Amino acid sequence: MEPNIAMATLHDIPELARLRWQMHTEDHPDPGETFDGFAEGFAAFAREALSGQMWHVWVAEGSGLLVGSIWLQLVERVPRPDLGWGHRPFGYVTNAYVEPPHRGKGLGSRMLGEIVAWGRAAELNSLIAWPDDRSTSLFARAGFTPDSEALTVRFENP
Repeated sequence: MEPNIAMATLHDIPELARLRWQMHTEDHPDPGETFDGFAEGFAAFAREALSGQMWHVWVAEGSGLLVGSIWLQLVERVPRPDLGWGHRPFGYVTNAYVEPPHRGKGLGSRMLGEIVAWGRAAELNSLIAWPDDRSTSLFARAGFTPDSEALTVRFENP
Protein backbone atom coordinates (compact mmCIF):
# COMPACT_ATOMS: atom_id res chain seq x y z
CA MET A 1 0.00 0.00 0.00
CA GLU A 2 1.32 3.41 -0.99
CA PRO A 3 1.97 5.79 1.95
CA ASN A 4 -0.59 8.54 2.48
CA ILE A 5 0.58 12.19 2.44
CA ALA A 6 -1.00 14.54 4.99
CA MET A 7 -0.27 17.51 7.21
CA ALA A 8 1.20 16.53 10.57
CA THR A 9 -0.82 16.87 13.76
CA LEU A 10 0.16 16.97 17.41
CA HIS A 11 -0.52 13.23 17.49
CA ASP A 12 2.44 12.75 15.10
CA ILE A 13 5.06 14.29 17.38
CA PRO A 14 6.57 11.02 18.69
CA GLU A 15 6.95 9.74 15.12
CA LEU A 16 8.36 13.08 13.96
CA ALA A 17 10.95 12.84 16.74
CA ARG A 18 11.87 9.33 15.61
CA LEU A 19 12.26 10.46 11.98
CA ARG A 20 14.38 13.47 12.98
CA TRP A 21 16.58 11.20 15.11
CA GLN A 22 17.00 8.76 12.21
CA MET A 23 17.75 11.59 9.79
CA HIS A 24 20.56 12.92 11.97
CA THR A 25 22.02 9.61 13.11
CA GLU A 26 22.29 8.29 9.54
CA ASP A 27 25.17 10.71 9.01
CA HIS A 28 26.25 11.19 12.63
CA PRO A 29 26.05 7.79 14.39
CA ASP A 30 27.18 9.20 17.76
CA PRO A 31 24.59 11.93 18.50
CA GLY A 32 25.94 12.76 21.95
CA GLU A 33 22.63 12.18 23.73
CA THR A 34 20.00 9.50 24.17
CA PHE A 35 16.95 9.25 21.99
CA ASP A 36 14.70 9.74 25.04
CA GLY A 37 16.46 12.98 25.97
CA PHE A 38 16.26 14.23 22.41
CA ALA A 39 12.61 13.21 22.03
CA GLU A 40 11.60 15.16 25.12
CA GLY A 41 13.17 18.42 23.89
CA PHE A 42 11.94 17.80 20.35
CA ALA A 43 8.38 17.28 21.58
CA ALA A 44 8.40 20.69 23.30
CA PHE A 45 9.61 22.35 20.09
CA ALA A 46 7.18 20.43 17.85
CA ARG A 47 4.15 21.13 20.09
CA GLU A 48 4.81 24.85 19.86
CA ALA A 49 5.59 24.70 16.13
CA LEU A 50 2.53 22.66 15.17
CA SER A 51 0.23 24.73 17.39
CA GLY A 52 1.20 27.98 15.67
CA GLN A 53 0.85 29.31 12.15
CA MET A 54 4.52 29.57 11.14
CA TRP A 55 5.39 25.87 10.82
CA HIS A 56 3.70 23.24 8.65
CA VAL A 57 4.85 19.66 8.29
CA TRP A 58 3.93 17.18 5.59
CA VAL A 59 4.20 13.54 6.53
CA ALA A 60 4.01 10.24 4.71
CA GLU A 61 2.24 7.53 6.71
CA GLY A 62 2.32 3.87 5.87
CA SER A 63 1.05 0.98 8.00
CA GLY A 64 0.43 3.23 10.99
CA LEU A 65 3.95 4.70 11.13
CA LEU A 66 5.46 7.79 9.57
CA VAL A 67 7.99 6.96 6.87
CA GLY A 68 8.84 10.49 5.77
CA SER A 69 8.41 14.17 6.54
CA ILE A 70 9.25 17.62 5.20
CA TRP A 71 9.02 20.80 7.27
CA LEU A 72 8.04 24.27 6.03
CA GLN A 73 8.58 27.45 8.04
CA LEU A 74 6.82 30.62 6.92
CA VAL A 75 9.06 33.67 7.18
CA GLU A 76 7.29 37.02 7.34
CA ARG A 77 8.73 39.85 5.32
CA VAL A 78 9.02 43.44 6.52
CA PRO A 79 6.31 45.59 4.88
CA ARG A 80 7.37 47.92 2.06
CA PRO A 81 5.75 51.27 1.25
CA ASP A 82 5.12 50.27 -2.37
CA LEU A 83 3.35 47.05 -1.34
CA GLY A 84 1.40 48.36 1.64
CA TRP A 85 0.40 45.50 3.87
CA GLY A 86 0.11 43.14 0.93
CA HIS A 87 3.55 41.59 1.41
CA ARG A 88 3.68 37.83 1.21
CA PRO A 89 5.85 35.57 3.35
CA PHE A 90 8.28 33.12 1.84
CA GLY A 91 8.60 29.51 2.84
CA TYR A 92 11.76 27.83 4.09
CA VAL A 93 11.66 24.11 3.27
CA THR A 94 13.79 21.97 5.57
CA ASN A 95 14.25 18.52 7.08
CA ALA A 96 13.23 16.53 4.02
CA TYR A 97 13.56 12.89 5.05
CA VAL A 98 12.28 9.55 3.81
CA GLU A 99 13.26 6.31 5.52
CA PRO A 100 15.74 4.27 3.44
CA PRO A 101 13.34 1.43 2.51
CA HIS A 102 10.92 3.99 1.02
CA ARG A 103 13.46 6.00 -1.00
CA GLY A 104 13.52 5.98 -4.78
CA LYS A 105 9.78 5.38 -5.04
CA GLY A 106 8.64 8.97 -5.55
CA LEU A 107 7.55 9.57 -1.96
CA GLY A 108 9.80 12.59 -1.40
CA SER A 109 8.63 14.03 -4.72
CA ARG A 110 5.01 13.56 -3.72
CA MET A 111 5.51 15.32 -0.39
CA LEU A 112 7.49 18.16 -1.95
CA GLY A 113 4.86 18.48 -4.68
CA GLU A 114 2.23 18.95 -1.97
CA ILE A 115 4.33 21.71 -0.41
CA VAL A 116 4.83 23.51 -3.73
CA ALA A 117 1.09 23.30 -4.47
CA TRP A 118 0.25 24.53 -0.95
CA GLY A 119 2.74 27.43 -1.25
CA ARG A 120 1.27 28.46 -4.59
CA ALA A 121 -2.30 28.31 -3.22
CA ALA A 122 -1.24 30.26 -0.11
CA GLU A 123 0.29 32.87 -2.43
CA LEU A 124 3.71 32.70 -0.80
CA ASN A 125 6.38 34.93 -2.32
CA SER A 126 8.67 31.94 -2.91
CA LEU A 127 10.03 28.75 -1.41
CA ILE A 128 13.68 28.37 -0.51
CA ALA A 129 15.73 25.35 0.50
CA TRP A 130 19.33 24.42 1.13
CA PRO A 131 19.35 20.77 0.09
CA ASP A 132 22.25 18.46 0.75
CA ASP A 133 23.90 16.51 -2.05
CA ARG A 134 21.46 13.60 -1.65
CA SER A 135 18.34 15.73 -2.06
CA THR A 136 19.42 18.31 -4.65
CA SER A 137 17.86 16.33 -7.51
CA LEU A 138 14.61 15.94 -5.53
CA PHE A 139 14.30 19.71 -5.19
CA ALA A 140 15.27 20.28 -8.83
CA ARG A 141 12.51 17.91 -9.99
CA ALA A 142 10.03 19.97 -7.93
CA GLY A 143 11.02 23.17 -9.76
CA PHE A 144 13.62 24.61 -7.37
CA THR A 145 16.46 26.34 -9.21
CA PRO A 146 19.79 27.73 -8.02
CA ASP A 147 19.56 31.36 -6.98
CA SER A 148 22.65 33.51 -6.67
CA GLU A 149 20.91 36.23 -4.65
CA ALA A 150 21.29 34.66 -1.22
CA LEU A 151 24.33 35.52 0.84
CA THR A 152 25.11 33.63 4.00
CA VAL A 153 27.44 33.82 6.96
CA ARG A 154 28.24 30.38 8.31
CA PHE A 155 29.25 29.90 11.91
CA GLU A 156 31.35 27.06 13.26
CA ASN A 157 28.75 25.84 15.74
CA PRO A 158 26.36 23.17 14.40
